[in-house]
Amino acid sequence: MNTPIHTTNQLHLNPNFGFALADSVVLAEAKVNISHPEGKNAFQLEMDPDRKLKDGRKVSVIAQQLDTPIHRDDAAIIYGQELGFVQYPVSLKPESTIFLDSIEGIQQPIQWGWTDFAEGDYELRISLHLKTPRIAEGPLEPEQEAMVKYAQVITVLMNLFPSEANQDQSAVSSTWSRDHHVFDGYGSGGFILADLQRMSKRVEELIGSGDHNLIEQFGEGDLSDTLLEEGLVAMAWGVSPWCYSIYSAPDKQAASLLAVDKLGEEPEFRGVYRIAPAVQQLSIVPAHELANWPACTTKDWPVIDVSGEGETLHMDLYVQICESVNGLFENPLPSFVLTRSEGCPKEISPLIDVIIVD
Repeated sequence: MNTPIHTTNQLHLNPNFGFALADSVVLAEAKVNISHPEGKNAFQLEMDPDRKLKDGRKVSVIAQQLDTPIHRDDAAIIYGQELGFVQYPVSLKPESTIFLDSIEGIQQPIQWGWTDFAEGDYELRISLHLKTPRIAEGPLEPEQEAMVKYAQVITVLMNLFPSEANQDQSAVSSTWSRDHHVFDGYGSGGFILADLQRMSKRVEELIGSGDHNLIEQFGEGDLSDTLLEEGLVAMAWGVSPWCYSIYSAPDKQAASLLAVDKLGEEPEFRGVYRIAPAVQQLSIVPAHELANWPACTTKDWPVIDVSGEGETLHMDLYVQICESVNGLFENPLPSFVLTRSEGCPKEISPLIDVIIVD
C-alpha cells in the first residue's frame, strides 16, 4: 500500500494520535521505533509480543501523552477486556521521534507526529483490549460466533507518561464504571435514552394506560415532542444498523482520558436535548421495542450515567474509519459521546437519520 493511511494529529494539535484498520492481523508484527536526533541509541519495541492481533478484528490504534497512565480498570471499561499488556522504560530528548513500522501492506513508517519532548525518562505502556457487544456477552450459538467476531473491536492503547508517574496502580482508585460505557448493536430504528419510570408515568397521562405502539404515536402526534421538551427522552432515531459505543464520562478529568472525541475529527452528527434536573441515569432502549409499550419497560436494559445538574444534554457521534490494507472492506467505528452542561438548551435538536453506512 503506497497511499498513506489517514492518521490523526498530523498538525500536532493535541497529545492524542490514532488510526484504524479493518484487520488487526496486519499489525501483529508492528514495531514502535524511537530514534534520537544524533542517530544513536535508536531502538524498537514490540507492540504485540504475544501476537494477539493475529486473531483478526477491526482495530483502533490510540496513542496518548499523559501526565499519569490510565488506570487499567478504567481502560478495560473504556476499551473492553484486556488481552495483553506490556510496559517499556524509554528515554526521550526534545527532538526524539516515535513511529510505527513493520505493518503488513504498508511500506512507509507511520509517524506519531509528536515533537518537543521534555528530555527525561518515560514509560510506554501498551495494552490490547477487546470490545464485545453486550448482547453477545452470554453463551453463543456456533452460527452467531462469526457475527460477533465481525462486530468486535480491538483497541491498541499506548500511554506515554513520565517515569515518576509510574506509581502502584493498586493505590489509585478507578473512575469509570460499567454504566459509563455501553457497546451494543442497534437496528435501523435507532435507540432512545429515557428515564423509563418518569417517561412511563407521563405517557400514561398523555395517551392513557394500556398497550400502545409508541413508534406510531411518535410519528403521528406530538407525543415525542412533549417528551423531548420535558427532558424525559433523548433519541437517535433512524440509524445505520451497526454496533455503537455510547460514552458518558464520570467527570471532566475522566473525560480528558477518552480519546475517541479528541483524535482531531469533528463529530459527524450532533444532537442537543433537554434533560430533567433530577435525572441521573438513562436506560438505552432499542427503538423497535417501543412498538410494545409498556411491556418493553419491564426488560433489563443497560443504563448510562448522566450525573450532574445541568439541563442540557449533548450527544455527539464521532466516526473513525477502519481502512483496508489487505482487501477487506472498510468499516466505520462509531462512538456517541454524551456530555451534560449547565442551563437549558435554546433549541432541542434530536439526531434523526444517522447514516454511517450507505
